[in-house]
Amino acid sequence: MVVEANQTISNLQSYLQTAQLEKSDLQSALATLKKKVTEDKQRLSLGLTDFKQWMRKNSVDADKLISVPDPSTSSSDIHHVLAHNALAKVRSENWSSAYEDAEKSLVTRPSAMGYISKALAQIGMGEPEEAMSVFDLAFANCNPKDSSLLLLIKTIIVFMARKCASDTAISRIHDLISVSKDDETMYCCVQVLGKMYLMQGDYARAVQSLERAQGIASSCTGSDLKIISFIFGWTFYGLRITVLRYLCENLYASGRAEEAADTLLKIIDTFGESKVAIDWVTDLKIKCIEKLETLGDTALNSGEYDDAMARYTSALSLDHPNPVNILIKRSKVQASKGLWEGSLKDANEVIKRDPSSHRGYERKYAALHGAEDYGEANNALLRMLSIIESSPDQEVRRLRTNYTASRETIVAIDAAIQEIFSLCPLVLIDVTTGRLCNAQERVQMFKSETQFEKIVSETAMRTIDRAHIRQCVAKYFKWTMFSHTWEGKEPTLKDVNLVDSVWKLDESPLNEKLRQFCTTARDSEDGYRWAWSDTCCIDKDTSAILSQSLTSMYTWYEKAAETLVYLADVLPSAELDDLALTNSRWMTRAWTLQELLASKVVRFYNRDWKLYLNDTHANHKESLEIRKELAKAMGVAPGTITSFQPEDLGVREKLRLASTRDATVEEDIAYSLIGIFSSDIVPRYGLGKTALGHLLESIVARTGDVTVIAWTGQSLPYNSALPASLAVYSQTPYSPPPMEANELHTCVEQLRTRYSLQDALAFYYRFAQHPRATFSNRCLQLPCIAFYVTKIRAVQGLGDGQGTLYRATVSLLGKVEFRTADAMPLKKPRKLVFVHPWLRDLRDPLDGSLSDNEPEAESDVNSSDEAGAESNAGSGDGTDDASEPPSPSHAEPSARVDPFTLALWLIARLGRPFNALLLEQQANDQYKRVAAEHEIIVPGVPYQTNPKDIKAKVVEIV
Repeated sequence: MVVEANQTISNLQSYLQTAQLEKSDLQSALATLKKKVTEDKQRLSLGLTDFKQWMRKNSVDADKLISVPDPSTSSSDIHHVLAHNALAKVRSENWSSAYEDAEKSLVTRPSAMGYISKALAQIGMGEPEEAMSVFDLAFANCNPKDSSLLLLIKTIIVFMARKCASDTAISRIHDLISVSKDDETMYCCVQVLGKMYLMQGDYARAVQSLERAQGIASSCTGSDLKIISFIFGWTFYGLRITVLRYLCENLYASGRAEEAADTLLKIIDTFGESKVAIDWVTDLKIKCIEKLETLGDTALNSGEYDDAMARYTSALSLDHPNPVNILIKRSKVQASKGLWEGSLKDANEVIKRDPSSHRGYERKYAALHGAEDYGEANNALLRMLSIIESSPDQEVRRLRTNYTASRETIVAIDAAIQEIFSLCPLVLIDVTTGRLCNAQERVQMFKSETQFEKIVSETAMRTIDRAHIRQCVAKYFKWTMFSHTWEGKEPTLKDVNLVDSVWKLDESPLNEKLRQFCTTARDSEDGYRWAWSDTCCIDKDTSAILSQSLTSMYTWYEKAAETLVYLADVLPSAELDDLALTNSRWMTRAWTLQELLASKVVRFYNRDWKLYLNDTHANHKESLEIRKELAKAMGVAPGTITSFQPEDLGVREKLRLASTRDATVEEDIAYSLIGIFSSDIVPRYGLGKTALGHLLESIVARTGDVTVIAWTGQSLPYNSALPASLAVYSQTPYSPPPMEANELHTCVEQLRTRYSLQDALAFYYRFAQHPRATFSNRCLQLPCIAFYVTKIRAVQGLGDGQGTLYRATVSLLGKVEFRTADAMPLKKPRKLVFVHPWLRDLRDPLDGSLSDNEPEAESDVNSSDEAGAESNAGSGDGTDDASEPPSPSHAEPSARVDPFTLALWLIARLGRPFNALLLEQQANDQYKRVAAEHEIIVPGVPYQTNPKDIKAKVVEIV
């Protein structure tokens, strides 16, 4: 390659100035000028090696460039040779000789190169001011077209000679650029400007200038740049890549690795991989990659995902030789940002580059799981576990403990399903299809759903969280219950199965009611999929299924997500009445009591399937207005409505709530209360009132609560101690006036003078050791105090079914009157006995047993009359105390007292009036209750009574 230090431009400009050319002579003049340029090139040509030496200021070699004028050279050309020699001597720092040649050149003929060489020689001789004056002469004596070049060279001299003036020099270059009228001048100026910025270390501006030059380079020869290169030893070849390199290295050194990477890519993209495949590029790429990866890691750990993403992407753009680690990290970042497609793409690239590693499949699993493609995510998981388990690396195999295989999760899911299904209905309506589905069908549907695959997938990366799995499974299987009143031939299970869907049932009001229930459940905010109705979700033809459904129904309502109550007789206009719900038929039915109390969330709908009172509460049990109406109608505290539990209310209170309810089928009176009383009776239709007997027997057997027998009216054939109807429990049992503390204290002090300590304690122990009431095989074992009838007579017959009024003489109690329709054994009065069964009221409710410091009871304290009692039984296990309401017949201080005082308290209470039961002795020492039309209120035991005469025993009532 030959580089010309071209002075011909100046020659060309001088020639054009002096030649007087007409337009017709233009072609001839151009030919002459072309020849002239060729001669000048030959005179000033340099080989590549000589040019490089020239740029390195090698003065020895530079001397070779000095030409000896040929005698044949014309006087018009010798000034060029002299100017050239002057420049060569400037490079070899032969200042005086350079100055002489420049003077000779100018004397021969003024030219831009002559003035430039003279100015440079004067600068070298220490005469900068004179040098500047030379440029002034040059502007005056040279071709105006050389002005830009002269100004440019003068500015360069200022830039190089005076560091303090470098900014001024750069400013002048900008001025030259702004007034440039042709691309050639513009190109030269911006290149020089880029060089100056490079020398200042301002690489960013240098790049901007050189990129500007790049935009117009195609239309320029760059001849002035060659002159500048010849004069100052500046090389513009590769200048742009040099600047970019410096900029790149500077950015990296200043901690701006991402910008350094962008610049490096720019170098490669602009100049081609082959032209920059040198050590510094490779080294810098590796440094940038490492730095960007570190910065990305820091951002990732700080949760700054956008920054991490940018850093990893920049690192990968540098063509990392082994990008697997960064791809994994970027996949993780994208997953954190929810960019599942990008995360999956990176994961697949990792697998492509390293298919034997589990890491790519781990990221693929995470991306697919995030994208909710759970089936493919589980496939990726299985592949990952297979690679881990078969790895020859022990450390990799140990990673297996960090993951849960799908089969392990499925076992946990199945366990959760079984737990939930033990509490949910046997058959449910799929409201999307209208089909009835049993448990097996619902499981199959669940395992074909996305939700199932999601649980399996999300459990893979952690230990099995059974609580979370149960929550997810329960969410899918949650159901809503229907509560309504039957209005005729409701659609049955057979009806629905016959047409395969509730949506396909014939058009009828009752079928439409079922469809509206399903629609309301499906379209609710929670969007229930499963629904249950007692009309079509019970196979009533299979006795075992029917029995299981009846005993489980309380639990089904309790565990349901919501219960929808349809009030068929409540019109929207009726809601203007504050008691529309209270007066609805729904409030009178036996089954609906259980449905209301058991359900945690209830919403009431009127006949038009609009929310009752337009109340938009998510739970009408929490609506102040509706809850208040319900509590008032039922006579309970509002809290009972919102959070009822079977153990919250006493037996008598629950019987009172049931006393106002009715059922079409007689047995349902009892079976509708199985859940409320936690009864274990087995439902069986065809028993009639015997079903009620089974229920009441189970209540007493489980709780020992004798308030069940506190009623008046007709007896149940099942057992004479039980009523024929629950309606009697709407009565309020007799309760004597409360005994004030002062009255109790006075009474006890009087009794203290009448009873010895031994007699009082013996009496107390007899009561303390009596068991609670039990009920089995239709026989009631009732602990009580017995008062025997010695004489009885009929006073008068009342007629109108009110029975006969009798007056009896009773041991310890005296005269007692009662009314009954039963015939009394007037000739055998000893078969009759009045009993006081409310022993719990006689004991201190705050101290149901002897205190630790009480003396042991004497072995002979029990009388012969108490042989039927279990001598080692306590006062109960607490169940009866919890269910029986405390007696209002006494008021005692809460502090523990001595045993003697406790015994006297019991005697004092026994002296209060009480509601007595009248029993008639049967064969085998059993008793039947005499059904009294009214409560038999008798006076208490006189205080002067000898405790030994008070007979405590257990009677068997049939």
